[in-house]
Order: sequence, then C-alpha cells, then structure tokens
Amino acid sequence: MALTMQSPGSFGPGTQLPPLAGSAPRSPPDGATRNLTSREKRTFKEKLLTMVQDAELQEQQALREAQTQDKKSLSIGMLMEGRPQAFVDFFYLTHTNGGAASTSGVQRYEEEELPQESLLLLKAQLAKADAASREGHTEEVFGSYKALAKYFAQLGRLRKAEFFFKQALHTARDAGWITGELDANLALGVVYEELQDIQSAIACYERRLELASENMLSADMETAYQNLTNVYLGQAENQEVDNDTPGALDSYTKCLNAAERAGNSQVRAKAHYRMGMLHYQQQRWHDAMYHLRKFTEEGAAALGDKVAEGVAFTTLAQCLREVGDADGAVASLEQYLETMQRGQEQSGPAIACCSLGNLYYDQGDYARAVTYFEKFFEIARTLSDRRILDTARFNLGVARGAMRMSKYMDLVNTDLPRLILWKNSRAEF
Repeated sequence: MALTMQSPGSFGPGTQLPPLAGSAPRSPPDGATRNLTSREKRTFKEKLLTMVQDAELQEQQALREAQTQDKKSLSIGMLMEGRPQAFVDFFYLTHTNGGAASTSGVQRYEEEELPQESLLLLKAQLAKADAASREGHTEEVFGSYKALAKYFAQLGRLRKAEFFFKQALHTARDAGWITGELDANLALGVVYEELQDIQSAIACYERRLELASENMLSADMETAYQNLTNVYLGQAENQEVDNDTPGALDSYTKCLNAAERAGNSQVRAKAHYRMGMLHYQQQRWHDAMYHLRKFTEEGAAALGDKVAEGVAFTTLAQCLREVGDADGAVASLEQYLETMQRGQEQSGPAIACCSLGNLYYDQGDYARAVTYFEKFFEIARTLSDRRILDTARFNLGVARGAMRMSKYMDLVNTDLPRLILWKNSRAEF
C-alpha cells in the first residue's frame, strides 16, 4: 500500500513531531528544569545539614569517651599508686553530682562533666591528702581539702565545695584541731547560705560559736555572732512570709540577742520593730509597746527608715490607747510630729495627724480634732493617694460637724429665724 505524505500542518496543534534519526534528544521544558534543579538543591542542603549534625554528635561522643577514658586512667593510676581513699573520693565526685538533686539550673550545672584541668587538680590534691593522712600531717590534709573546696566554689560547683569543706571539717574534728574546725564551720556556713540551706548554715555558725566560747576566743565569737545575726534575720523573714508567727518571733529573739552581742545596731533596730509589729498583730499590747519603744527611742536613727519610724509611733500610740492610756498616746504622737521636719517623708506625719485627730475626737475635744484633721487633709493632698485623701476629707467633715453641733442645736431650740437664715446662706454662726 502506498504511503501518503503529510504536511506539517496535518499534525494537530501542539502535536510534537517525532525526532529524526540521528538528531539530538529534545530537552525538557524550562519549567521542568527549574523544578528539578530546585529539588536537587533542597536535597543537597538537607544532606549537608544532616552531615553537620552527625559530625557534632560524633564529636560530643568522642569527647565523652575521652573524658571517661581520662577518668578511668586517673582512677586506675591512683589505685596503682596505693591511694585507695583518694580513689574512692575521686570516683564519687566524678561519677555522681555530689549528692545534689537535679531540680534546678544550679544543680543541673553540678552534674556537668568536669574539665580536664579540674580532673588533674582533683587527682593531685586527693593524692596529696592521702599521703599526708598516712604520715599524720593533719594540717596538710586539711589544706588539700580546703584548696579543692575553694576551687570548686569559684567554679560555682557548690555541692562539691560542700563535700570538701565537710572532709576538712571531719579531718580537723578527728584530730581535735580547734582552729581548723572553726575555719571549716565558717566556710561551710557560707556555702550553705549560698545554697539557701538556712538551717544547715545556722547549725555551722552555732557550732562555731560554741567552740569559740569554750576556748575563750573573743574574735571568733564576735564573727560567729555576726554570722548568726544575718542568718537568724533571714530565717525570721522567711517565717513571716509563711505566716509562721511563733517561729518568726523565736528567730527574731535569737537575731536580737546575736545582734546585741555583735554590736549591730541596724539589725537590732529592725528586730525590735518587727517583733513589735508581730506582737501588735497578736494583740499582745504590752509586749508590742516594749519593742516599739525600744525602736523609737534607740533604733530608729540607726535604721534610717522614716516610714518605719512613723508606723512605729502610730502603732505605739494605738497600743497605749488599747490599754487606756490616751494621754500617753497623744504625747507619743506629738513627740513624733515635733521630730519630723517639713520636706521629709510625709506619710508618717499624715497617719500621726489622723491618729491624733481620732484621739481628740474620742475625748470630745472637737476643736483640737479639727486642727489635726486639717493638717491631715493638707498633707494628704500632697501624697497622690486618693484613698488617704478621701479619708482625710471625711474625717475633717465629721469633726467640723461635731464641733458645730452644739451651736446648731442652740439655734434649733432658741432662734428659729436665724436657723432659717443660716440654711439659706450657710454663713458661719
């Protein structure tokens, strides 16, 4: 059958012609090329990222293996040198976190691997301590443990510092070396304060005070009292936050005694102030008056807190009022106002003027009550406190009304026309 030739136009629109024999293969469209190239590029980036991550993981694994090998070789070396105690301490410190729980960022940091230089220092000092212990050189053993404790404290590894200060303490105690035991208790107390373990810090400082007292070491006793002053104060403040009033009062009492022995007038003043306020809250008026008087008479100047001074005077006046000594309350508040100068902190004088106004109002002396309520109102206008200003305005209005009540009643009973005139004009009568 004869073949019929077809012209190019006989192929439908968009129909591709078959390639001629020996011609180059037809390239794909430009869009397909771009998609393929983009896909190849994305694949390459992903492969590169994966390779980098794998390399980092391998590097970390190699570092861990090297450190493990270093720890293992150093441990074996101590055993071969005949240092079993050094080996035990080294193994404990490099395979545990020194007894710390992993519940905070600081404690998690304790669990991180020690750097190489730390391992070498640790081995050297432990071996030195072991050798000195065998020869009975207590001070050298103590010195090695203390050096390690200070080193780890500087690194922020407080649990490891605690471990070595404890080792130093046991060394000094077993040898009956008082100086070393005093030193170790002080250092341990500081570490426990940093760890916010207040009870352990108190135990260390109290033991230090006991040792110093037994051996008549006045300088160490003074230092121990100063340390105890600070930790007792911190403990009392924490107990106040927890609403443990009996515990807070007990801690403030200990703080007060320690502050008096240490000659710390500021902490003594603060203890008197807080104890006075706590007794006032418990309605123990006489106990509150004792401590608040101590504060206002002896400690307010040392503390330098004008707000606390104003609160102390007004609270003392309230206690005096509760026990029936209104004249004493007035005298206390007027004494306070005389000591305050214009331009100083004014919330205290404002409260004092308000309290004096209330006292005179209760006594029926409305003229003096109005005088102090007017002062209270003047000060309240400068304090930018709407609640205090509203109180001042209300008290002043009530006192003025009470002061004019007798004249008003006279008008009601005797001069009705004048009363009507006053009602229309509100003029003074």
